Amino acid sequence: MLNWNLLDKILKGTKKVFLTTHVNPDADGLGSELGMYYFLTSLNIECKIINSSKTPDYLSFLDPDNIIEVWDNDKHMNWISNADAVISFDIGDHKRMNELSDVIKIHNIFSIVIDHHPYDSDYFDLVLVDTNCASTGYMVWSYLQYKNFTEYNQISLDALYSALITDTGSFRFNSTDSNSHKMAGFLIDKGVKPYNVYEKIYERRSLEQINLLSESIKNLKFSFKNQVCGVIISKEIQERAGSSYEYVEGFTDFFRSINNVQVAYCIVEQNHSFRINFRSRGKYIINDIAISFGGGGHKLAAGATVNNLDAEEIEQKILNKLKGKINVN
Repeated sequence: MLNWNLLDKILKGTKKVFLTTHVNPDADGLGSELGMYYFLTSLNIECKIINSSKTPDYLSFLDPDNIIEVWDNDKHMNWISNADAVISFDIGDHKRMNELSDVIKIHNIFSIVIDHHPYDSDYFDLVLVDTNCASTGYMVWSYLQYKNFTEYNQISLDALYSALITDTGSFRFNSTDSNSHKMAGFLIDKGVKPYNVYEKIYERRSLEQINLLSESIKNLKFSFKNQVCGVIISKEIQERAGSSYEYVEGFTDFFRSINNVQVAYCIVEQNHSFRINFRSRGKYIINDIAISFGGGGHKLAAGATVNNLDAEEIEQKILNKLKGKINVN
């Protein structure tokens, strides 16, 4: 049980707070930000959501009021430098805030992290981490319950529900527990329409994404008697599909769903780096591999960003790491 009283003490003395999440934000990070944003503004705290990169197109429905801003040094530096506190959600590692990580320290802004990923750095002033929680959105909801908050609007309800269903795999992942369903029941009673949210996240795939998935499938590689499958989604593949790296959401989960596959990985070429995503069915822990690349995450779902190796070198290192894990007998 987290001591929310510590967060309360900080927020009671603040007038200006900014919220952020990791680069390439997902529904858990965005949903957590939005849930907290509407709570803080109800307390008349001046608040901004400023992220390191833009909201993915398929999640833009979460922010109909266009509250979320993308970090711009000229536009935001003065505002941020005068903030009393920053709350970072779902980041796993402070480096995943990119430039904002340095800005926070340069201006000595009191920093708070709320996360369900393991975190062992001393970067933050207040660490609120619970790895037993299914999502960071659940943690935000728990705090709002602790505060007896009742003034939810439809945006915050849908945002928190999106955080929950994406990080529980629509309640099918091992992280799902009775508390996940209690939160879902609460949000539904307050007005969430489950299919409306699900459809917006999972049933509006663009042609760019389908074309990229098709090209990626053609390039899948299987190893260790088909227990491992992975793909390098290079710029060339992205261009051939008329797509880009922004459309790879869900690919690694899809590849893991192939019969007999225990571990799936995607190595995605971005502008000046490679993003690696790992998924495990449960037999093998894979976050240690992500950590070896400077990343992190959960035991069965993890990732890293690499900028000092080429794709083939990354893949070989992954396979070498897996060789010590996979039983092929």
